[in-house]
Amino acid sequence: MHNDKYMRKLGTLGQGKNESCDTLTSNPEHVEHGTDDHLVTLKQGVWSTKVPNHLDIIHVGENHIHIFSSSIETPYVIPTGILDLNHQFHLRKAPNQRQIALCIKWLSCRLPPTLQTFACIGRGLHALQQSPIELEQDLYCLREDFLLFAQQIALQEIHALAAEFAQEVIAIHCVILAGLFKTGASKFLPHI
Repeated sequence: MHNDKYMRKLGTLGQGKNESCDTLTSNPEHVEHGTDDHLVTLKQGVWSTKVPNHLDIIHVGENHIHIFSSSIETPYVIPTGILDLNHQFHLRKAPNQRQIALCIKWLSCRLPPTLQTFACIGRGLHALQQSPIELEQDLYCLREDFLLFAQQIALQEIHALAAEFAQEVIAIHCVILAGLFKTGASKFLPHI
């Protein structure tokens, strides 16, 4: 069954190195996005969110993914966002047609090698508010808890998800899982 195959792939994805990264394409470099003013405004907005400053921040938007780090002046940009991920990996189709494991691996190959424990900002995180997951120190979502939650959501039909986050939820979960697997982090901060 496809769902069992997906669960096995997802459960083992973060182990070892991403051998397929080279076949999926090389890592992106810092990409110019918009004007300098746009980046300054975005960076100021992200850093004003009161996320602890020792965390990197992954901002997931409709058209781009920005990674901010206090140790790097320029944001790292992946010129792909929720809309592209939904289309490229069929994330809004029926559960048995979604290419979730491939999406996570693809993203993992594009995240910066310097990524550390992170906070994630994006609209699809609202699903966590309605989940039974308890946050550690009222801040952090543990990797194991999120993995189980993401698997449950991934197996649901899109129409079964709450309308306000159906567009984003599976794609943002792929970004978070790629970040957790890339960093080996045991937790992340969902900034809702």
